[in-house]
Amino acid sequence: MRIASPRAGLTQSVGARPSAFPVDREVLRAVAMCPDAAISLLERLLDRRRGGLTESVERLVAAGALIDSVDGLRVAADVEVLRGTPPSVLRFLHERAARVLATADRSSAAATHLIEALKFAGTADAELVSTLATDPEVPPSIAADLLLAAFRDRHRAASNGKQAREWLLAAVEQLMRAGRLDQALRLLGDEIAADRGGPEDRAVLLGRLGACHAAGRPSLALEYLRRALDEHPVASAHRSWLLTSLAAVAAPLGHPAIGDLLGQAELAQRDVPSPGGDVRLVLARSGAALSRGDVPASRRLLLDADPSAAPCADAALVRVERTAVQIALGDLDGAQDALRVAAGEIDMFGEGGRPALAALDCAVRLAVGELPEAMARAFEVLRPDPTRQLTDETRLRLLAVVVEVLFRRGEVDRARSLLIEQHAVCEWPDAMQWAVLAGAAALDPDPVRHRDLLDAGVSCLDRSVRPLLLVPHQAPWLARATALLGQPERARVVAGHVTAIAGYVDNAMWRGLAAHCAALLDRDPLAAREAVARLRTTTARPALAEALLHLSQLPGIPAAEAREAAARSAALSGRIGATGDQERALRCERDLAARQRRSGPRPAHGLDLLTSREVRVAELLAAGATKQQVAVRLFLSFHTVDTHVRAIYSKLEIQSRLQLARLWDARQRSAPPC
Repeated sequence: MRIASPRAGLTQSVGARPSAFPVDREVLRAVAMCPDAAISLLERLLDRRRGGLTESVERLVAAGALIDSVDGLRVAADVEVLRGTPPSVLRFLHERAARVLATADRSSAAATHLIEALKFAGTADAELVSTLATDPEVPPSIAADLLLAAFRDRHRAASNGKQAREWLLAAVEQLMRAGRLDQALRLLGDEIAADRGGPEDRAVLLGRLGACHAAGRPSLALEYLRRALDEHPVASAHRSWLLTSLAAVAAPLGHPAIGDLLGQAELAQRDVPSPGGDVRLVLARSGAALSRGDVPASRRLLLDADPSAAPCADAALVRVERTAVQIALGDLDGAQDALRVAAGEIDMFGEGGRPALAALDCAVRLAVGELPEAMARAFEVLRPDPTRQLTDETRLRLLAVVVEVLFRRGEVDRARSLLIEQHAVCEWPDAMQWAVLAGAAALDPDPVRHRDLLDAGVSCLDRSVRPLLLVPHQAPWLARATALLGQPERARVVAGHVTAIAGYVDNAMWRGLAAHCAALLDRDPLAAREAVARLRTTTARPALAEALLHLSQLPGIPAAEAREAAARSAALSGRIGATGDQERALRCERDLAARQRRSGPRPAHGLDLLTSREVRVAELLAAGATKQQVAVRLFLSFHTVDTHVRAIYSKLEIQSRLQLARLWDARQRSAPPC
């Protein structure tokens, strides 16, 4: 038969009728299955020698059916190859492509082909499924789809229930890593309802269901893990898994029975170890330390952990916790470095881990004052994405970032509207995840609007101070808001939590925040100055700006010092993009200037001749501090303090500390309120 044109001959070769070149049809199908295939790969796909393939490829390229490039071969867009191909042939082609690609360093493509093959009737190749599903080069979402297809295929064939359950559990883990939380929960719920495998199988599924709820509904996580333990009392690796998982979930929540839970989990893991159980125990001990504010102990535990010996999900949690601890310690540069490393390990975290890392990144940016960047990142992750679902914990952390930045920019109504849309959970343990949003709501000039949310957040801190550790700069706001709610004793409890954390951490940031809380509640100028002095040595710019502004508003502060503090607060707030905070500071500075003008010029007085540093030294001396204590409080050398003392005595024309105390007391009584 004479072919009128190359394209006409090609149409015959790929259509339903026989062709003079049947190899052409095989080549086209192989290339359609594996775009960008090279001749060497086609040889393996078709099990043919190079000679015949080369001639076929040249013929198809000349006819315009194949497009050749440095990247490989591709079927032309207007050539239909696979339409009408019998299902049995398609399954064979997909299976063969999967096996060949799996050995050609194209694991992700191999998994995709195996998924397509499993859509047809047949039996899954268990070894190939397991190999591809655990290959780190296969994205979690594709691995999950492969495991689900194999699981359904095995159930369809009603064979090997144990293998099907292993695939189901592996699919749940991959769905979680892929951020497909709802699908994982539905899958487990359906299997529990089907009750295919008896009590032991049910206990396994209940345990996994509890683990899936850990970052969304802690109450359900605790309930399902407990039910699983009740249904599976026999010592086994699974029971060890349940106990170590329960301890890891309960510890950060400040569970009242965490000591007993940890003891049971350690005993079970020692007797019958479960995979990753040792790492989950480290996470539990670390969580218990964080719940009481002992950040250094948590850091030591996490540094000693070996995440490489744990499943991906547990290993990722260790890295997330290490970064969170660095934020809590005030090591913001180290936290940023850790986040960059984690971004390079995103394949281990999976798509589901990206939002959690983004929330940590936003926390660091907030702490150092990169407000526009923090808000942009939070909005980016909060934007609806059908391929990814946020856990409640991550969503609330990101929302708290947006609310805080809006308040700091003076966009109060917009921030309030976001808070009003939320229906806060007010009971522990689920309320624990709302505590961080309560900290952001505390920035509202009228915090009474958010009484329920603030009450829930403050109550949670009595069980676990963990919510404060990622947003330490919110602590003074939370204490102030609680006092404004008419709960001064509760406000002091909040301040006590901050002081306790500062006792564990013992660095300038936490000591400064504790001093700021004390200054807010006691209106103590000494504490306010200590807060400013300590925070000035850190990179916590928003916290410093707030401490400066509060210092400028306290009674008894010399007018020049108050105006200087307000001006510095305004300048710092402007630099970090907190335009609302900047306006508050500028307004305070204008009020102080107007008050000075109304009071009229005063004759020069010795106290007015002191510099701001000399004022701080004089105040501490008048309060009874020694020179050595003044040096420690103000981060000065003893020699510098001694120089300031001589200058103070000279300007005030006094000879003793008793005279200084009398002068200072008289000044405090005569100072007008700010």
